[in-house]
Amino acid sequence: MGHGGKCWAMHHIQGYGYPTFLIQAPLGLYLAEIFVLLGAGFTLAAKLAWSVGVLAGAWGAYALVRHWLTRGAMPDVPIGPEERTGYGSRDAAISFAAVTAGLLYTYFPYHIADLYVRGALNDALLLGWLPWLFLVFDRLLLGGATPGWTRRLGIAMLVLAGTLLTHTFALLSIAPLLVTFVLFRLAFIWRAGGFPWRTILLAAAGGAGALLLTSIFLIPLLTEGRYLQQQVYVSNTYDFRNHFVQIGQFFSPYWGFGYSDDPIGANDGMPFQLGALLILFAVVAPFVGLRRQARLRAEMGYLWGMGLALLFVMSPLAQPLWEAAPALAVIQFPWRFLALAGFLFSLLAAVVAWNLLPLHVPEIRPPTQTAEGLLVVALLGIYASTPYIRANLSPVEPWREDGRAIIAFENEHPDMIAYTEWVKQPFIKTPMSADYLSPDYAEHNGSAGPLTRLQIISGQGMVTSQYSRGSSSGGVVQMATPGEVRINEFYFPGWQVTIDGQPVTAWRADPMGVIAVDGRQANTGSMRALAQPSRAQWER
Repeated sequence: MGHGGKCWAMHHIQGYGYPTFLIQAPLGLYLAEIFVLLGAGFTLAAKLAWSVGVLAGAWGAYALVRHWLTRGAMPDVPIGPEERTGYGSRDAAISFAAVTAGLLYTYFPYHIADLYVRGALNDALLLGWLPWLFLVFDRLLLGGATPGWTRRLGIAMLVLAGTLLTHTFALLSIAPLLVTFVLFRLAFIWRAGGFPWRTILLAAAGGAGALLLTSIFLIPLLTEGRYLQQQVYVSNTYDFRNHFVQIGQFFSPYWGFGYSDDPIGANDGMPFQLGALLILFAVVAPFVGLRRQARLRAEMGYLWGMGLALLFVMSPLAQPLWEAAPALAVIQFPWRFLALAGFLFSLLAAVVAWNLLPLHVPEIRPPTQTAEGLLVVALLGIYASTPYIRANLSPVEPWREDGRAIIAFENEHPDMIAYTEWVKQPFIKTPMSADYLSPDYAEHNGSAGPLTRLQIISGQGMVTSQYSRGSSSGGVVQMATPGEVRINEFYFPGWQVTIDGQPVTAWRADPMGVIAVDGRQANTGSMRALAQPSRAQWER
C-alpha cells in the first residue's frame, strides 16, 4: 500500500506523516534542494543555504544604507562628480558606512544564534530578505509614478512574495514591520510635497501583488489548515508566556546552546543579548539627532523608535498586549522579534557612526579619516561577536540526515507532536517507532525502511512486501479471508486508495485517525494497494 504527495512529510509524528509543508513556507527548502541536486549532502546543503542567506543579508544592508546616504533620505542633496573618486572621496566614505552596516548586521548576536544555536534555516534566511525588502519598497515609494515605476513595482512584489514564501512567521512579523516603514516613508513624502495618493496606490499594489504570488502557499494553508489540531502550536513548549525576554537578558553577555525554557529567564539556555555595540549606538542615537541637524535624522528616529517598540513587545511588560491579540500566540516565541530589532539597530548603528564622523564638514574630519573610523567600528562589531562563532562542531552521524533525526526529536519533546483533527487520543509511539530504532533501518534516494507501513487488523492474511518513500508508500498483502487492512498513515482530505489499480473506499480508523481499507480480494492472487493524494489536492 502507499501514499504520495508533495506536501507530505513521511517521517513526522513517529512515521504517520504530517502535511508539514502545508504550514511551513517552502522557499528556503527549495534553496537547499538546489544544493542537494548538485550533489551535496543534507547537512552541507543546509550550510550552503545559510551562507547564501548571510551573504544576501550583508549585501542588502550595504545596499540599503548606501541608498539612504546617497539618494533615499536626502534626494535634494546629490553627490557631486568631484566627490565620487578617490579613497578619500565622499563616495568612498559612504561605501565604508554601508560596509559597516553589512558587518554589524551579519555579526549581531541573534543572527549568530539563529545559525549556531537554533539551526533555524528559514528563520535565518528571512534575515537575508529583510534589507532588500526595505530597499525595494523605499525605491518604489521615493520614485513614485516617475518612469520606471512598473519595474520598481514588479521587483517589490517579487521580493515581498519571496519573503512571505520563506517563513510563515513573516506574515505576522515582517509584513507588519514593512507596513510601519511604508507609512513612515509616505508621511515623509507627504510633508515634502503634498498628499502622495499615487504613491499610496503603488504601495498597495506592491502588497496585493505579493499576496497574489504567495497565494500558492496561502490558499492551502487557510483552507486545509483547519484539519490540523491547532492547540499544540500555542501550548506547552509553544506557549508564548514561557518565552518573554527579561530586560536584563538584552544586556547579558551570556551565551549558551540550550533552549528557551525558563518563564522568568534566570535559567534560559539560549542567549538573547542585543550586542554591546548595537546597545551603545542605540543609547547615543537620540543625542546625535538632537545635537544638530544630522543627515538621516528622520530615518534614525524611525529605526530607534521601532527598535525600542520591538524590545518592548518581547518583554513581559507586553503580556497584556499578547493576551488581548490571540493571533499573536501563533508567533510562539516573543524573542523571535530579536531578528527584527537587530536588523533595525544594525542600520541605526551604521547611520549614527556616519553622523558622528561628519563628512560634510571637511575641516573637522577629512573623508579619509571618516572611512577609517567607520572601518574601525565595523571591525569592533566582528571582534565583539567572535566568541559566539566558536561552536564545538560534532561529526555528522548518518542518522542525523534521515528520518531518525525527526524521531529522536519527537522522543525528546513529546509535547511538540502535532495531530490531525481526527486523532481521538494523544500518543507518543506508533507501530513504526521501533522500526526507526532498528539497526536495519536505512534510507536510500528517499526510500526508507523497513517500516511497518501496512497492518492486517482483521481477517486472515499476510503482508508480503511494503515500502516507504518520500512521496509514496505501499506494498503487497495476501488475504485469505475478508478483513481490514490499515495503512499506517494519517488520513487527510485528498487521499485516494486503489487496490490492484482500481479505486476503493477508505475510511478513518479510530482512535489514531489513520487510513483503513477493506482487504476483500479474489480467491487467487494478492492484493496490491496504493493510497495516494489526488493530483488536484496535493500537487500544488
